[in-house]
Amino acid sequence: MKALKTTISITELQKTIGLWKKRKITDSAIPKLLNLYLGLTPYMNSEQVYPVENFYDIRLSLRFTTTQALIEAVKNCQSFGFIQNEDRKQITAFYSPLWHDNESEKLTNETDIQPGLPQILPQTPAQTSAVDNIYNIYTKGSSSSEELSPTGDTPLDDNSDKKNIVTPESLAAAKEFFHLINEDSAQKAQILTPLINWFQTHEGLTRKHACENLVYMVNELLIPYFASQARFMKSNHTGRLCWLNNLLKSAHGQHLLNDAARGGRQKREQAAQENRTNQRNNHPLSEFEWTDPESGMRFYDDVDEGTVNIPEEAQPRPSAKAIWNVLSNQWT
Repeated sequence: MKALKTTISITELQKTIGLWKKRKITDSAIPKLLNLYLGLTPYMNSEQVYPVENFYDIRLSLRFTTTQALIEAVKNCQSFGFIQNEDRKQITAFYSPLWHDNESEKLTNETDIQPGLPQILPQTPAQTSAVDNIYNIYTKGSSSSEELSPTGDTPLDDNSDKKNIVTPESLAAAKEFFHLINEDSAQKAQILTPLINWFQTHEGLTRKHACENLVYMVNELLIPYFASQARFMKSNHTGRLCWLNNLLKSAHGQHLLNDAARGGRQKREQAAQENRTNQRNNHPLSEFEWTDPESGMRFYDDVDEGTVNIPEEAQPRPSAKAIWNVLSNQWT
């Protein structure tokens, strides 16, 4: 990323800080705003603006008390531009004029932002409702019950070339994104390991099965989701990491975890059923006993004892009523 203006004089900074103080910006907020003004590139997207999906992480990084406090400070200093959606009811991003030029969207006073707008901003991902949760990327408009398919955030006209469609290129990019995370020990420990821990704790799984749940979540849910988002291809790796982190913190992220847990259970149940079917179809020595295809263990069913293992050296079970006598090592 390259700023529009790569140098700024001390005099300009002093003048800017002086204006902020006149606008009632507190001493504690000034250095935070300076960071944003000069450019926190890890929280910018490819258009060099701070998108709404990164507001929560910016708030944490700069230690604002709430996300609304962050936006109020940015708004009140009057040095940043805001970008709103088409009906101008919701903020979609803000930017520093040192990094992005969009004068038509710049807001210079409080009346430019409609009353009540800050209420759409989350304090934490978990505390917002389904209606107002900006991290719930499947929510359309103000209806929490009207969901979009994973093929897009917002419906567009059929003639639009910006529709969110999975392409071979976007699918490959999404796979590569998660491959890079898995290859980086720090990113893996920060993002993937906590998910494995969650599956292991909440589902009571072994580590192996928890890892299988994660593989299912990545391959069946996360990769298709990101591959279907048009803006994914425009984001760099850092922006994608912020996006993924915010998604996992959101209500929709919890929904994905639950879906992955349910999918993992179904796969294990299906595998167990197939294993039982294979066992019951495999009786090479006698029609009255079965042999496990994987372990080679012989067994039969008993009304009182349940499944009874048969020693390897035993003769084939002669009838459906025959019982293996462990003392005489014979069928009785």
